[in-house]
Amino acid sequence: MKRILILFLLSFPFCLAQAQSYGPPETFGGGPADRWMLGAELYLWGASIGGENRSGDNIDIGFDELIKDLEMGFMGTLAASRNEWTLFADMIYLNVSDDIRQTVRFRGDLFRVGADIDLEGFVSTLGGAYRFYQSDITRLNLTFGARYLGLDVDVTGGLDRFRRFRVSNSGNVWDGVVGLRGKTDLDERWYLTYYADVGGGESDSTWQVFGAINYRCYRYDIVGGYRYLKWNFDNSRYFDDLDLSGLFAGIKFSF
Repeated sequence: MKRILILFLLSFPFCLAQAQSYGPPETFGGGPADRWMLGAELYLWGASIGGENRSGDNIDIGFDELIKDLEMGFMGTLAASRNEWTLFADMIYLNVSDDIRQTVRFRGDLFRVGADIDLEGFVSTLGGAYRFYQSDITRLNLTFGARYLGLDVDVTGGLDRFRRFRVSNSGNVWDGVVGLRGKTDLDERWYLTYYADVGGGESDSTWQVFGAINYRCYRYDIVGGYRYLKWNFDNSRYFDDLDLSGLFAGIKFSF
């Protein structure tokens, strides 16, 4: 999390040193009527991963305990906007690892477990947006599309008085989602962006929210905020639910 805050704060001196005129990097619903405007957003994300596994007659190590300390990911958005319409692709990539040493209960006895965890994940939300409201300071867009989650988890370790074990799981799900994305100006340089969606399909349900504060520079905007995503599964062999959350910081620009 400290790296996210440092990145956000260090960007301001470069931004303040630039000329005072600036463009419109916030792409959603803000394109001209006669051509497509393209925009991109790139972020470093301090992603914390949580959730719960399905309990059974196996070693009961909570999924939240296994991966609660795994941090850092990358995310970005590509968008094309013309008049009220926007097409977008939002992407998240995680490739992290960690190790744990803890005591677990198995059939009434306590055992000491050591494990190495590798997790790789990709999340993408693809779709379109329609600007249905605009005032002098606020713009609101209805979004619709589909979300993809692909996840690979590999856990290897050792248990007291037993051989080493390995648990691997991989899979993917698609869900349809609808949501709302908005922008509200605070003054000439500062503005807020916010987003929420909900949906379902191959998962039981999925939803996300994020909020960010943005500062306009000459050719780009500095962004910092918080994001939370969650899935609930009804047919997964290993997971009841999964969530990704954390602070992010980065830049957005248009061309």
